Amino acid sequence: MDEQTHHDQLNSQWHSRWQKNEIGFHVSDVQPWLISHWPLFMGQNSSGCVFVPLCGKTLDIEYFLIKGQKVIACELSEVAVQQLFEQLGMTPDIKKWAGGLVYSGAHITVYVGDVLAMGEQELLGVDYIYDRAALIALPKETRCLYMAQLKTLCPKAKQFIITLDYDQSVTQGPPFAVSEQEIHEHYAGSFNVKRILHEDIIEDEPRFKKRGLLSLHESLYWLEPF
Repeated sequence: MDEQTHHDQLNSQWHSRWQKNEIGFHVSDVQPWLISHWPLFMGQNSSGCVFVPLCGKTLDIEYFLIKGQKVIACELSEVAVQQLFEQLGMTPDIKKWAGGLVYSGAHITVYVGDVLAMGEQELLGVDYIYDRAALIALPKETRCLYMAQLKTLCPKAKQFIITLDYDQSVTQGPPFAVSEQEIHEHYAGSFNVKRILHEDIIEDEPRFKKRGLLSLHESLYWLEPF
């Protein structure tokens, strides 16, 4: 199977899971590392625009809005975006963009479609990128395109990235394994890359233990452009 076919297949599976409400991956709380570390990174600067790629209906978006930040997001499934706005208690304004539909409300704009279709106009003014589960949702070739896209369109944006890493000879994604080496390979030439946290969470992830994994490492990176 070539990379494009694999990417298209994953997109189709994603649409199907939201349509069937098979969203066991959705977390019903704000990411704990976001709560504990985002204020430290932000310092006194509580404003700015945060880009949330592959957002689903994450409660992390409400966290940013409460903190007074503007949110730009992208999500493949329109069902997820509809549920996100219901969750926020907002009636969205719905228009079209080159990649599909765009839902917007007070301080939030969500593009429905493929993140790789986003261009300079859609990402204009982004100060921060919050990647909770985007990199690990993408197969390697697509990840490379995605990271190159962000470096080109948002070269000054600071990035908060959470990844998973595991033995890929035991099982394959999604979610895909993203190593510290891969983060450095793509970003170290343009960013100061700091791995802030690195924890083995296998005991909290029985689904991964069933796949035969003995360890599952979750990491938090903070990237600041030179």
